[in-house]
Amino acid sequence: MALNYEAILQTASIGIAFTRELYFEHVNPRLEDMFGWPRGTLAGQLSQVVFPSKADFDELFSYTQPLLMQGLAVDFERELARRDGSLFRGHIRANSVDPLRPRESGVIWIVEDITEHHRSVQELQRVRDELEMRVRERTDALARANEHLLNEIAERRVAECRIRHLAHHDSLTGLPNRRLLEQRVGEALTQARQRGRGCAVVFLDLDRFKTINDSLGHGVGDGLLKAVARRLAEVVRPTDTVARVGGDEFVLLLADIAGADDAVHVAERVLERLSQPYRIERHSLRITPSIGIALSPRDGDEAETLLGHADAAMYHAKAQGRQCFQFFTENVLRSSSQRLQMENELHGAVLHGELRLHYQPRIELARGTLSATEALVRWQHPEKGLVSPGEFIPLAEETGLIHAIGDWVLREACRQQRLWRDRGLPVKPVAVNLSAQQFRSRDLHDSIRRILSDARLPAHLLELEITESTLMHNTGETLDTLQRLASSGVKISIDDFGTGYSSLAYLKRFPVDLLKIDRSFVRDIHTDPDDAAIVRAIIGLAKSLGLQVVAEGVETREQANFLNATGCDEVQGFLFGRPMPPEGVEQYIAGVCTMPV
Repeated sequence: MALNYEAILQTASIGIAFTRELYFEHVNPRLEDMFGWPRGTLAGQLSQVVFPSKADFDELFSYTQPLLMQGLAVDFERELARRDGSLFRGHIRANSVDPLRPRESGVIWIVEDITEHHRSVQELQRVRDELEMRVRERTDALARANEHLLNEIAERRVAECRIRHLAHHDSLTGLPNRRLLEQRVGEALTQARQRGRGCAVVFLDLDRFKTINDSLGHGVGDGLLKAVARRLAEVVRPTDTVARVGGDEFVLLLADIAGADDAVHVAERVLERLSQPYRIERHSLRITPSIGIALSPRDGDEAETLLGHADAAMYHAKAQGRQCFQFFTENVLRSSSQRLQMENELHGAVLHGELRLHYQPRIELARGTLSATEALVRWQHPEKGLVSPGEFIPLAEETGLIHAIGDWVLREACRQQRLWRDRGLPVKPVAVNLSAQQFRSRDLHDSIRRILSDARLPAHLLELEITESTLMHNTGETLDTLQRLASSGVKISIDDFGTGYSSLAYLKRFPVDLLKIDRSFVRDIHTDPDDAAIVRAIIGLAKSLGLQVVAEGVETREQANFLNATGCDEVQGFLFGRPMPPEGVEQYIAGVCTMPV
């Protein structure tokens, strides 16, 4: 039997050892090969020699010895050391030869080299960990992508809602725009027909809003529009609609009304509410509306028709003096048609050379001599004759034709100056009014230079008149424009001085040459102490700033005497000459027309 056990030990594919008192007493060949010991050299060695260090052996001994001495088996994996110091991973199982007498019987050890297996397990674990990490990363990436997608969907929905809102609402006031208004008017008309009721479209425009916007800036103008929108919303019922359809144009849709009295009631409330003072950016402002009203079914049964008739009635209200309301009538329709016809004819007037320039003399008071002329545009209508600027200039500003007309006036005035100069006449500067739109044009300076060059006219013979309210709009850009114009040699005057919102700090910085006192202060100068005081103050201010002063609208000798005594430099008005064609100016210069002094 012993021989059989020995044969098993010799041929076993696992390492087997017997130890007593920590020494190897017997080992099989496989164990010797496993640890790299020659045959017969491992037996007798302290079992510590197969461990990487004494510390490793001591640690293992403190764990296994108590168990083995109790007759218990141990099973563990450990780093083991070959004779040459190289390490491998071993799986060790140990038990007492006789569990009943563990201390005397010794310990049998079974050792397997599981290095490759351990590496495979580690590699498998590494692959598994890497796979799990990739799965986690992919899961996290999918979660983030899903969250991003959900956020994008939510953002897109918000954007779509915003776009839909903007497509149907005014971005400044948040009110419905024209598109939504037309839709609601159509719906209101359908419901009115079904119920046998009516509805009203109330079209309103803010009187002289442009003056506020130009003089105080778009920030104040926008603030005023938003304040107006809030007040309008307070006037109407929740079932009504307040819309903004243009710059300073609003429309109220009054649905399901009994008749005209309901519209009158709302229009009166609008007039009263909008005419109350506004406080916008430290400015106390007043503004009034002009209102046009169209009723269904009387004035139309389609949205476009009703809106157009209310618009026409609004323009009729403006023509009646503003700050009032007017219902649409056939007369209003005729006036609207006439206005449209005039707009078309005005386009033709520019193209067909129907515009004319008349010149009004300006007189130096001290010597009673001609100091300058002011170029005033007229329209030589082929059927209506001479049309004054008061009839077509506002329309030109609304339609944008003011740019073409203004350019023509500048060119024609300079051309006429050149003609007089070539003929040897004693030419004086010509003053040309610039509209607010012209003055804010980016190429104004270059345009003026081209016109002067084309006419071969010295710059000092051209004077540009700019209203006070225009100059006070966007003062930084205004100063830059004025400085560029002044550097070219043209003269600059402030027209209608006293009617705007001038800042003395800016006035001191502006490179201007003249102040023109508005005719409204001159009219009653010899009878109204307030007007007289204002004129004295303006003249005193001009003198302190080194500016010339021109008084407009002088029609009586009393006015002229007062201005002369007060120190006014120049005057202009019917007393000294009405606007006249070029040949009239030539006679004036030649002394055919006498000047009162």
